[in-house]
Amino acid sequence: PHAAVGLNKANISSWLTSRQPYPPRILLPIATFHYKMVLDLDLFREDKGGNPESIREYQRKRFKDVSLVDQVIELDTEWRKVRFSADNWNKLKNQCSKVYGEKMKKKEDAGVDDSLESDIVAKLENLSIDDLRTLTPVKVKKIRSLIDDRIAECNAEVVKLEERRSQKLRGIGNILHESVPVSDDEDKNGIVATYGDCQVQKQYSHIDLAYMVDGVDTNRGTVVGGGRGYYLKGKLVFLELALRQHALRILARKGYVPLYTPFLMRKEVMTEVAQLSQFDEELYKVIGKGSENIEDSSIDEKYLIATSEQPIAAYHRGEWINPSELPKRYSGVSTCFRQEVGSHGRDTRGIFRVHQFEKAEYIHMLNATMCATTRTICAILETFQTENGIAVPEVLHQYLPPDCTFIEFVKPAEKLSTKELKKAKSNKI
Repeated sequence: PHAAVGLNKANISSWLTSRQPYPPRILLPIATFHYKMVLDLDLFREDKGGNPESIREYQRKRFKDVSLVDQVIELDTEWRKVRFSADNWNKLKNQCSKVYGEKMKKKEDAGVDDSLESDIVAKLENLSIDDLRTLTPVKVKKIRSLIDDRIAECNAEVVKLEERRSQKLRGIGNILHESVPVSDDEDKNGIVATYGDCQVQKQYSHIDLAYMVDGVDTNRGTVVGGGRGYYLKGKLVFLELALRQHALRILARKGYVPLYTPFLMRKEVMTEVAQLSQFDEELYKVIGKGSENIEDSSIDEKYLIATSEQPIAAYHRGEWINPSELPKRYSGVSTCFRQEVGSHGRDTRGIFRVHQFEKAEYIHMLNATMCATTRTICAILETFQTENGIAVPEVLHQYLPPDCTFIEFVKPAEKLSTKELKKAKSNKI
């Protein structure tokens, strides 16, 4: 995970004026927090040079279910057996077609009785081409029909095994770098690097400042949208749009093609790009009609995206890409939706942790957030506060109306209730 903490005016200014694809921040890697891709199955296959024990060790370091590795191996072994059997049935079917063609070419009597002797049926899978040549064309045709049934059974079993194997596989984390600290507690994260003076204290928090500039209305937002709902208002709307523009332009100069993605994804596609844990803890499910046909009673299940990485990861789904076309560079911009299950009591005030937010990203098939705008707004509010308002960084002025380069205070700081003060002291808000 990345935490945008310990920032000061020099840090943020230098990032805003630079062309770096990420802001200054403290990097806090931990083994139990990750955005993973599904592992290659050959890593589980010893006959393909894989090392299952290393994957078991990665699971142990993540404090995750180690038995999933053995379940994947068991299902994969069965899948390979059934797939091998299906391939053999297809070969036998081709032999039937060949023999039947030969007989028709010789104008052999087709025969009328397609009943098969018990010994022929018993050794159906092991019939040779010579065995087939002893039969009448009508019996060869009957055998081919039986083979079609076996192929259909194998194909159905292959699909079932693939689904079960994929479900288990998605529960296994990616390969860990040797430098990643092993811990089941995010408070024990290892600090890779720090930027700026982390001890600097400002007079007001982003919660106070958003209220003082009249830029956020969480009360009405909660009434309309529920917990963590908010309205972004006035000059902070322009600031949010400016951050998106600035992030996208930096990436465009580096050759990234901007994509404004769908907000909804079909379940089967989301399953391919999201972790299983995300379905319960992060993603919003949307249920609708199966089609625009008024008589269609079927149900269509989709998910709201938690990041534009998800639809962009599926952008080339099912396509073959010539290596000469690589690398492909995309920047994504979208509204993101997250349930934040497990965050009860954390950052409940303000817009730092919300269910809906805007984000610009550069896609490298891993967590690559360029700018989560609401959180960056929080950092700008705190870092660039003055006695009378917020002095917006100069590099953003080009995207703003003239009267938005300085966002003046229009309200005094909001007074917290006794209960809220206790929460603030315990660092819960």
